[in-house]
Amino acid sequence: MKEYIDRVTEWSSGLMDASFFDRALIIFLASLGALICWLVVRRLFRWVGTEHGRIFKRPIRSVKFQNQEIIQAEEITKWAKVITRLVRKFCFLLLMAIYGVLVLTQFDSLRHIPERVWLYVSGTYMILQQDVINFLPSMLFILMVAVLAHFIIRVVKVVFDGLGRGSIEINGFYQEWAHPTYVLVRLLIIVFALVVVFPYLPGSGSPALQGLSIFIGVLVSLGSTSAVANIIAGIAITYMRAFQTGDRVRIADTVGDIVEKSLLVTRIRTPKNVVISIPNAMIMNNHIVNYSTHARETGVLLHIQVTIGYDVPWRQVHELLIKASEQVDHIEDSSHAFVLQKSLGDFSVAYELNVLTRHPRKTQEIYSQLHQSIQDAFNEAGVEILSPIYNAVRDGNDITIPEEHRPTDYQPSGFKLNSILGKGERG
Repeated sequence: MKEYIDRVTEWSSGLMDASFFDRALIIFLASLGALICWLVVRRLFRWVGTEHGRIFKRPIRSVKFQNQEIIQAEEITKWAKVITRLVRKFCFLLLMAIYGVLVLTQFDSLRHIPERVWLYVSGTYMILQQDVINFLPSMLFILMVAVLAHFIIRVVKVVFDGLGRGSIEINGFYQEWAHPTYVLVRLLIIVFALVVVFPYLPGSGSPALQGLSIFIGVLVSLGSTSAVANIIAGIAITYMRAFQTGDRVRIADTVGDIVEKSLLVTRIRTPKNVVISIPNAMIMNNHIVNYSTHARETGVLLHIQVTIGYDVPWRQVHELLIKASEQVDHIEDSSHAFVLQKSLGDFSVAYELNVLTRHPRKTQEIYSQLHQSIQDAFNEAGVEILSPIYNAVRDGNDITIPEEHRPTDYQPSGFKLNSILGKGERG
C-alpha cells in the first residue's frame, strides 16, 4: 500500500501543470472505475455467498465420523456466509482506499493526507504487533488454564452423570444430588480459573479496571442480599431432600405439585392449575409437608371427620364409615381403613375415618368421593348426619334424609306435647 501511495503521488506530481479539466476528468474516470469495480465485486459475491447465490442453494453434507455427526450442514452454511460477508467488506474497504488515494492526490493541499494516514495506520499496527508479541507468553498461560479447566469440567461431568444414572455409587450420595452438585463444582472451577488468569489479562492492573471491579462488587453486595439468601436456601433445600419435582406438597398454606426447583425459587402447580412461585428463603422459614415421600411404598393416610348423635350406636357408625370407604376409587382395600372416635362432645360424638392411598395427587377427588359415599351410606341406613341440637328444635320439620330413603309410614315429629296434656287432664 505504501508503494502504491508513493507511485500515485509521484505520478500526480508530474501533473502539476495539468488543467482543471484534466484533473476533473481523472477524478471522473476514477469514480466511474471504482463504481464499475464495486458493482462487479457485489455481483460476484451475490453469486457466491448471499441468499441469492448458487453455491449455498446446493445441499451441503454434514461432517461425520462413522455414524457420529461432528459438524452439522447448517453450521457449515452459516459460517461460510459469515466469511463471505467479511471478505466482501474487506474488498469494499480496499477499493475505497485505492479510490481515495487516487482522488486526494489530484489536489495540492490534500496530497499529503494519504501518506499521513498510512503512517498513522502502519504505526498503530506496529504498536499492536509488538503488544501482541509481548502478550504471547501470557496468552499461552491463559490458554493452558482454559484448556485444563475445560478438561476438568468434562471429567467432572462424566462422574456426576454416572452418579445421576446410578452407574456410579457413593455411600450417602443420592442420585438427585448429582446435577446440582455438578453445577456448583463447575462454578467453583470456572471462578478459580478466572482468579488464576486475571493478573495475566491485558489492562488488569489499570486504575480504570480496578475501579470498575470495585463498583461492580459494591453493586452486587447492595443489590443481591435477598438473591444470595434464596440461593443459599435453594442449596440447603436440595441437600435436605425435602421434596423432588413431581411431589405433592404443602408449603405454608399452598398445596400442589412441584413443577420446578431452582436456586432462587420453587414453583408449585395447585389443583386449580395455578402455578405459584415461592422464594426458597420463604420455604426455609415454613414447614414442608410432603405427601409423596412414602406414598408409593407404604401409602399416605387421608382422614375425614363426622359428628353423629349419641342416639346412634358407635358400632353402626364404624360399620357405615368403613362401608362408605369401599365405594371410593384410588384407595387401598377396606382392611387398611379404620375409624377413630376423636371426642365425646356435649351433643355428639366425633368420628374420624382414615383411609390409605398411594395416589396423593388425587387427594381432592378422593375426599369428594368420600363425602358422597358417606352421605349415601348413612342415608340408606336411615342415620342423619347432623347435630342433635337441630333435632331438638325441629318442631315438625322433615328429617334431612332424602325421601327415597325414608320409611313408607314416615311422619314429621313435633314437640312431645301429648304426654304433657295427658298429665294435665289426669291432674
